[in-house]
Amino acid sequence: MVKQGHYAGVSTNKKSRQLKQRAQRQVNAEIDLSEVADFLQGRYVLTQHATSALVDETMQRFLAEWGQQTTTSTVDSNLWDMDKITIQTLARIASKVPWQFYAIIVGQWSKFSHFIIKEVPALPTKNAVRLTSKDVDITSVVSQQLAVNWYLSRFAGTSQLATVTNANIQDLSKSFISHGALDWQNVAVVYSTTPFTVDVDDTQLKQWLQSLVALSPEQL
Repeated sequence: MVKQGHYAGVSTNKKSRQLKQRAQRQVNAEIDLSEVADFLQGRYVLTQHATSALVDETMQRFLAEWGQQTTTSTVDSNLWDMDKITIQTLARIASKVPWQFYAIIVGQWSKFSHFIIKEVPALPTKNAVRLTSKDVDITSVVSQQLAVNWYLSRFAGTSQLATVTNANIQDLSKSFISHGALDWQNVAVVYSTTPFTVDVDDTQLKQWLQSLVALSPEQL
């Protein structure tokens, strides 16, 4: 997973303090679009409470990626398609994280989406930013990404990857859903065939990934 600005190598508590201070300084000041990702992170740590350190770090890293995605050429600077940005963010992260990462995103989605819907229109940018497609079907989006990620991991570096069809992906995606919700036990069984390897040099990133990998379906 890409380093999030000054996040890598900095303790969660210290990073949170820095983000809060930055958001408080910027609350009445106009910000450039290039500053939006950091501003949203600052607002997030100011407004979110009652989560574990692991969940907090996971959501901050996800938000950093989500915020960075809004600056790409595929996103209108003043009209953000929330569904599209979320799909593109998860596709960019893909198999750089274990499946447990996605379980935390789904579990926190209600709070996260509420934050985005409330905070984005209030961004102190020169031109107001509007959100569209706010009703994201996170269960479907994540199940699809998990299916893609599994095939990417299973056939990485082989010619078999080119033989994977959309039907294969759809079938695997459907197997992850039970009674309208993601069944993390099923996901864990499938992903046991492609164990996630933590192979990074950054200490903070390594610790975070190892903590995610250690989570069992019962803990999610």
